[in-house]
Amino acid sequence: MRSMAVVFPEPLKAGMQEVLVPDPGPRDLLIEIEYSFLSNGTERWCLTGQLEVPGAPGFRFPHVPGYQAAGVVRAVGSEIFEYAPGDRVFSRNCREPLGFEGSWWGGHVRVHVTETSEVLKLPRDISTLQGSALLIAQVGYNGATKPEVSPGDVAVVIGEGLVGQFAGQVLRSRGVRVIMAGLVPQRLGIAARYSADEVYDNSDGGLLEFIKDRFPDGVSIVIETASSSRTVHLAAELLGKNGQLVLNGFYPPGESIIDWHWLRRKEITLYCPDSRNRTRLEATLRLMRKGRIRVEELVTHVIHADKAAEAYTMLLEPSAEFLGVVIDWRDVFI
Repeated sequence: MRSMAVVFPEPLKAGMQEVLVPDPGPRDLLIEIEYSFLSNGTERWCLTGQLEVPGAPGFRFPHVPGYQAAGVVRAVGSEIFEYAPGDRVFSRNCREPLGFEGSWWGGHVRVHVTETSEVLKLPRDISTLQGSALLIAQVGYNGATKPEVSPGDVAVVIGEGLVGQFAGQVLRSRGVRVIMAGLVPQRLGIAARYSADEVYDNSDGGLLEFIKDRFPDGVSIVIETASSSRTVHLAAELLGKNGQLVLNGFYPPGESIIDWHWLRRKEITLYCPDSRNRTRLEATLRLMRKGRIRVEELVTHVIHADKAAEAYTMLLEPSAEFLGVVIDWRDVFI
């Protein structure tokens, strides 16, 4: 079969192309995607050709990006009974076709052919757009549920991107007071409304002094989402004795080295959450249903698939103002 998809043909270029997708098997679903949600940081690394994951296959172009989407089941395999045509589902990706010579993630593909293990049914009170962000929301959930919490705990979230926003929301649902620090006023404004009790613009580099003035002994929890060794070091300085540090970013080569002395001298507990599993995705979906995780409020751009290249231009522009970016596939010819 053929489908339209977002493709990176070479570094720093993105566009829509027709791609082959596998024919469905007896345990497969055929899903017509309505929305796919960008993972801004990870897809930026892909677009620039700088993604390196130890132990994973080498990254190469052309690349079909994305790892989260939602849509409507159009057909089910002969061995599937738990899904039916018309069900709305979250789908992580479309399975790679045989013979594809680049790197295939397959989230931003109009038609997904995928196994049921990669799919979750969306309840009626979750919109398809909300459901398309389920995996990135789960990344924040995963980080924010790692530390133990006690009444009166204060957490600093470093980074006001999507992962930081979702982590802040989940921490607040656990009764933690959240201070979110970042550099982009637009995102900090969104955080102040939905993801944090207080925000701090760290463009002046004064976060450490600000926190130490308020909490001379340091805070209990820091979640670092900015993916920088500099801010990881800063996080250790913000923590008090026996504090808890969550590394909730993607740390590329050169940013993934930790001086253990930063942690040892305060006896800091370090958490390194990774990726996703079905249990956490289901827990994230439950918090969405309760209104504890807000998705649509974080969306700043819904971009038609024909103009998907514009979304990736934003990812490369340091001064661009955006947060949640969604690709709308609903009237794209399959």
